[in-house]
Amino acid sequence: MPARRLLCLNLLLLGGLASACAGLNRTDRHGRSQGRWRTYYDEAARTQPFTAGRYRHGRPVGTFRYYGPTGALAQTERYGREGFCEVTYWYPGGQVERRGHAQWVTGAKGARFYWFGPWTRYTETGQVRAVETYTDGQHTATDVYTNGRLTTTEVYKDGQLVETRPVQ
Repeated sequence: MPARRLLCLNLLLLGGLASACAGLNRTDRHGRSQGRWRTYYDEAARTQPFTAGRYRHGRPVGTFRYYGPTGALAQTERYGREGFCEVTYWYPGGQVERRGHAQWVTGAKGARFYWFGPWTRYTETGQVRAVETYTDGQHTATDVYTNGRLTTTEVYKDGQLVETRPVQ
């Protein structure tokens, strides 16, 4: 029996985590998340997934998936270079609810994840409901649509609505 398989069998018999055998949830020599990563709502039984993705030296890479308590896909984050990612939130039926961009930045003060640029919100039938604009994580404006037509523009400062302009 290969040594890795024997080690996995012993870990399981001794109550070790099954994820250790599958190469999940590991860290590198600096203690940063590395490789395939999964978390569960029910860690003991591991039947209800919460997240699934990959890390490289503590930074997420590729696509991360987040699931709701019912098991339906709730959110995806598709990472590119320099921590930039496209984030999509999903309705329980599988339609896109909201989509936009974010960035994961690691610096001297720790890690920071923030939204930027336009974020589009959709109805469950796929029509644009609103386009929100974010600047360095702060909500700065929202264009509101009714029946596919731009009706109002809202301006925000420090997270507070300061002006509403009707569009004619």
